[in-house]
Amino acid sequence: MSERARACAGALLLAVTVGALFTIDLGSYPFLDPDEARHAEVAREMSEAPGVRRLFLPTLELEPYREKPAPFYWLVSLSYWLGGVEESSARMVTALGGLAIVLLVYAFMLPRAGTEGALGAALVLSTAAGWFGLSRFVNLDMTLGACVAAGVLAGLAWLDNPSPRARPLVPYAAAGAATLVKGPIGAVLVGGPLVLAGLLGRPRPSLRELGIIRGLALYAGIVALLWVPIALLDTSYLAGFASTNLRRFGPDAPHAEPLWYYLVWLPVLFLPWTVLAGPAIVRATRDPKQRSLVAYLDFVPAMLTVASGKLATYALSALVPLALIVGPELARGVRRDPPPGDGRILRTGGWIAVAVLVAAAIAVWPVRRRFPLAPSAALVLTTAGLGWAIATAAVLLRSRPGLVPAAMLGTTLTLYPLATHLVAPAIATQYSDRDAAQLIRAAGDAPVIAFAGRAPSLVFYLGAPAIRTDDLAVVDDLFATDTLVFLVTGHRHFAEIEHRLGARAHRWYGTKRRALYANRPPPAQDEGNGSR
Repeated sequence: MSERARACAGALLLAVTVGALFTIDLGSYPFLDPDEARHAEVAREMSEAPGVRRLFLPTLELEPYREKPAPFYWLVSLSYWLGGVEESSARMVTALGGLAIVLLVYAFMLPRAGTEGALGAALVLSTAAGWFGLSRFVNLDMTLGACVAAGVLAGLAWLDNPSPRARPLVPYAAAGAATLVKGPIGAVLVGGPLVLAGLLGRPRPSLRELGIIRGLALYAGIVALLWVPIALLDTSYLAGFASTNLRRFGPDAPHAEPLWYYLVWLPVLFLPWTVLAGPAIVRATRDPKQRSLVAYLDFVPAMLTVASGKLATYALSALVPLALIVGPELARGVRRDPPPGDGRILRTGGWIAVAVLVAAAIAVWPVRRRFPLAPSAALVLTTAGLGWAIATAAVLLRSRPGLVPAAMLGTTLTLYPLATHLVAPAIATQYSDRDAAQLIRAAGDAPVIAFAGRAPSLVFYLGAPAIRTDDLAVVDDLFATDTLVFLVTGHRHFAEIEHRLGARAHRWYGTKRRALYANRPPPAQDEGNGSR
């Protein structure tokens, strides 16, 4: 088979395997509160509201939503239009974004590491825990990551060309798209790694080659497509968005975390490959040809650390250079005996994987007491985990440490779909108000109170805002009427609500995390009372 045919076969294999991994069962479980449901609801309101303003000024529960720009919600709204307003449509945007970057990583590595190395990088990225999880989760980080990866990889490929180079356009366009998705941080995440790569490389590109004036004009034109209409429609939105983003750098930032935050979370996001990554990263820091990837890897968490507000998902973009560095090395080790130092790391990582798989297989049974996981589902997960633990141990006992990455890949490609199909619905029902909303809609038109916080999944599935309050006096007044009234709240307030309302608090639905109360008993109880 020719090299070109092998490359095409590898691309097809990735598209099918990773596409299935990211898209199967997307609609089999409800949106999780608060983040996933919030983004899905913002897009739903945008898709259903009339007029031009809805395209540029997002709302949440019909109130201005200035946390994030509109373009991500354009994509989700388009997906709703194509596939209906449902979970699979919203998640498809991030799933396709995740798949697109996997294929982009494959294409970037083909001329640098061959088909084998390119497949290694792409498969390591797609099976990293953080990448897989966020490819099936409705938020902006995967879409932002797609823009950042496209810009940085296009820029690195351009830097690899000999001088004189044609002036680039893709990095500037990608920086503009990243800014549309999440604000100025998107341009910084594209530009920072490329500036460092240009300074580290030899020969450095000239100012003429960089085409800065043309590039900045392209960037400004893309950004203006969003912000000029916003400035014309509502200048207060600009001030609100700027204030929201600047607050992340202050002492009162939401999700404030210490400086070392990403040193912990980045390895977690890269699991299971973290335990095997050490030798490849060390070699990359010493290899002049890979220093641009190391700079890319270092810049993302360093830049994100500047802000006080931090979330693990913000570091998603750093998984791309990690996969580019680690994946090809692991792929080569599968076919050839690794060096002695690498062999020790692979053996150690393999035995760690065996221990984790055995522990996880056992832990499934006590965990199912917390979540409504069927015994048959727990048995399937236990069998799969123990099966791959035995397979990995067999590889190690036969002194084939180079096959440990293949065993880990098989483990992820087996357990991820099983967890999606069996575990995700059990967890999601604990963190969503979908079932409560179905009961409310079946009961007819009745006011609904969201007590002590927003309930975006409730609003999404009801298709209408709820009454938000943390004032028990308001709840008292509404529950004292003869009209049917519902209340939804989280587990921290169960005792408070039941103590205050007493016999008037009839629980219609409940999990360990969420509960639905009404001032009348549910229909089944009414019938039972009547029969007595």
